[in-house]
Amino acid sequence: MSKGVFTFEGGTDRLIGLMRDELLKNGVDLRIRCDVEKIHVRHGRIEAVTVNGRTIKTRSVVSNANLKATIFNLVGEEHFDRSFVDQAKAVRLNNSSCQVYMALKPGETIDESCGDLLFSSTAPLFRTELLLSRNITSRTYSFYYPRTRPGSDRSLIVSSTNANYGDWANMPEEEYQASKQDLIETTLDAITKYVPDIRQKLDHVEASTPRTFEHYTKHVMGASFGTKFEGLAVSRAVPEQIAGLYHAGSVGIIMSGWLGAMNYGVIVANDVDGFLLKNSPVAPIDAEAAAT
Repeated sequence: MSKGVFTFEGGTDRLIGLMRDELLKNGVDLRIRCDVEKIHVRHGRIEAVTVNGRTIKTRSVVSNANLKATIFNLVGEEHFDRSFVDQAKAVRLNNSSCQVYMALKPGETIDESCGDLLFSSTAPLFRTELLLSRNITSRTYSFYYPRTRPGSDRSLIVSSTNANYGDWANMPEEEYQASKQDLIETTLDAITKYVPDIRQKLDHVEASTPRTFEHYTKHVMGASFGTKFEGLAVSRAVPEQIAGLYHAGSVGIIMSGWLGAMNYGVIVANDVDGFLLKNSPVAPIDAEAAAT
């Protein structure tokens, strides 16, 4: 981090592809578009998971869901100690966010003087409520150049802003769509300071909101980055409560996205390996064969 901000070359699609290839090479059976409905616990140990209506026996589960969703929705608080449940309930959710995705036409370029990551604010003073307000004063722009995705001639800009889930959750559909369009238009107005001809270069633009995050990730209240930092201690303590249950979802902003997969995911994977090896069924020893 002390050397600046870097973007994974090839994009997260390539990263996911590399992970998939490594898993397949190691004999992992992969399934996508599968809805985990329930994690089953018996006598303090993982017993099974229900996925798309099918119950699958297993000795271990790693949940990448929101910490609170894992404990209270997928498992159920009745399987945890009361003190642990109280700690889990006290964990604060992170805020949600809005994004505007701006794809440029093939061959259109951006002046790379903007860098890979640009922070912009028109607020005269730092105030948390301003960061979350729908009257946006602060934006983070991520710039993706063709060099980021070798073989492509496309450039992409993503504008990100913090948001309150409650500001978007219960809007009537017509108001919701109008608000998304307003988010797009005000973002395009704001970014012209850095990319003056952005509107002429655009091929496609769309927006996501806290409702988008909730729909696609099932994160509680659309919490883009899971829970606040105190969630890490609760997350790490999950296997102490239920043997074979592990959590590797977002707990603090540094544990989000592909960085979380590389960081916290590796730590938890090592824990799971240790658990499975320690609890592997041992074949009975043939005393006569051993003696010879």
